Amino acid sequence: MFFRSLRFRLTAWYTLTIVVVLAASGCIWYRQLSGSLLKQIDRRLLKLTEESPALLQGFSEPQGCGVFCDFVRRHRQGHFYRLIDASGRQLCSECNSIGNAPPVDLKILQEAAGKGPILHTTSNKRGPYPMRFLTLPLDLGDRETVFLQVGTGLGIVHEPLHELRTLLLVFSPLAFLAVAILGWFLAGRTLAPVESLTRAMRRINVDNLSQRLPVRSSGDELARLADTFNAMLGRLEESFRKIKQFSGDASHELRTPLTILKGETEVALRWAKTPDEFRKMLMSGMEEIDRMSRVIEDLLLLAKSEGGEKPLTIKEMSLSDLLQELYLQGRSLAQPKAIELMLHPNVTEEIRILADKMRLRQVFLNLIANAVNYTPENGRVEISLSVDDEKDEAIVKVSDTGIGIPAEHLPHIFDRFYRVDRARNREDGGTGLGLAIVDSFVKAHGGRVEVFSVPGEGSVFTVYLPRKGPRMHSENNESSS
Repeated sequence: MFFRSLRFRLTAWYTLTIVVVLAASGCIWYRQLSGSLLKQIDRRLLKLTEESPALLQGFSEPQGCGVFCDFVRRHRQGHFYRLIDASGRQLCSECNSIGNAPPVDLKILQEAAGKGPILHTTSNKRGPYPMRFLTLPLDLGDRETVFLQVGTGLGIVHEPLHELRTLLLVFSPLAFLAVAILGWFLAGRTLAPVESLTRAMRRINVDNLSQRLPVRSSGDELARLADTFNAMLGRLEESFRKIKQFSGDASHELRTPLTILKGETEVALRWAKTPDEFRKMLMSGMEEIDRMSRVIEDLLLLAKSEGGEKPLTIKEMSLSDLLQELYLQGRSLAQPKAIELMLHPNVTEEIRILADKMRLRQVFLNLIANAVNYTPENGRVEISLSVDDEKDEAIVKVSDTGIGIPAEHLPHIFDRFYRVDRARNREDGGTGLGLAIVDSFVKAHGGRVEVFSVPGEGSVFTVYLPRKGPRMHSENNESSS
């Protein structure tokens, strides 16, 4: 568990990254220092090429080696000096330096005669470090070419490098340990808010979904994470609230007919004597059974629609013809209450849209049935059709002169089982799911439902439907074409 923790992994990656960076930078520093020191030695040796004419001028005198030694003392740039001919025979050397002289390499002499001054490194069997040599050809006029060789030990290069190597090997493990400790501390400080969020999340359950996580004012990723989680908690809380409300309303709606059915059955068993009495009780029981069946069917319809089990069958249809059919059906509903039902097709041509005809039939039939149910006798219900060309929408309005809806109830009338107090009577025969079905199907078509109502004067339900169908259907058609 410890090795799988995010803190350990962050520390390990941090330490590994620092180790790699320090190792790479140490190698670069080592190579850079080595090259820089070697270049300094080479520049010192190559400076003799600028001063060699003084040696040539003096060497033409009879005592050449004396002039050579004076030249070396004036222009000392190395530890070893000698003057040799093309065959490798030594002509002159600085006092006390010949003992450390490496053997003459004739190939170096030939290369220097052809190319000019040559710098090369040779091993030194008599010393701890190699030697860096400059082989410089000197033209003595009509005599043969001689070569000036100047060498210096590479101790001034290897000794600093050795000290640097020792420093890296000794102090690097200590640096890595310090980095690991610092990384562990920084990872702990960085993850402290995560631990705080984790503890707060563990305290939240179904019983206290109203709690929220503390949000830092830094505005960093953890603050955005807390904001996102709080938003998710808000959605969950709302979902649980609706589920509880739905469960309570559903149990209430089903308990009432079950209680009536049970009571009437008990009365029939105890008191009914004649076939007519039994028939009356059975008919009342059938009404309650029908009521429960409608509630259950509407619940299943909503559940399947919202769960995507009953996708819309989008086809081109005539909205004008559908409203004409529903108008004729609505007249039979309005006739017993002497309600005047009117259809106003405020268009000059047939309106065709992409939609699921069966679902829209349920939508408008529910709206017409509600308007008739909540309109007193001799009232009026109107159905109108229009088109918004700018938004390419079909607009259907169902208005009535009924009891109206108080303003405080309007935001909730599309909730399941939500009823205005006056509507909670069983004579209307509603299940409390009609408007929820209307809202669900209209939104599935990419449309919306709006309601305007004045208590005692009536209500107006307006349905807006995109003529090209739901957005996903339109996008699929465009991509396929």
